[in-house]
Amino acid sequence: MIAYDRINYNQEEVLYKKVGRKYIQVNDPYALNGLRLGWWLVKVAPGSTSIRQQVYPHKAEITAAARDKEDQLIDIIRKASEARPPQRPISPEALADWQAFIARHGKEFNTLEYPSIQENAEKIIEAILK
Repeated sequence: MIAYDRINYNQEEVLYKKVGRKYIQVNDPYALNGLRLGWWLVKVAPGSTSIRQQVYPHKAEITAAARDKEDQLIDIIRKASEARPPQRPISPEALADWQAFIARHGKEFNTLEYPSIQENAEKIIEAILK
């Protein structure tokens, strides 16, 4: 089968639904053509589709459950790590120690950097799946 025949074959598989005066495509027969060999986990939700390569087929149920709870996990992490004013002022000794640390190691330590909430959620899910 040559490429032209495959394109025409897939074109015959396209389904349309009439909405008002327009016909809207309701499926994509070409979607699977780009996937590599292996196991895949697909989630279709209103407004989004998520496709992940599933390396461990015996853990598909756990992976699907973890990915389904990922948004809830992000909300939990966001609420737990919200910025808030400090409960107590910093002591003069601690401030002096901090300034000495910055003077010794450079200005790049003047501000602290945290991983994103999404990155934390992904690392938690990775740990669950191992």
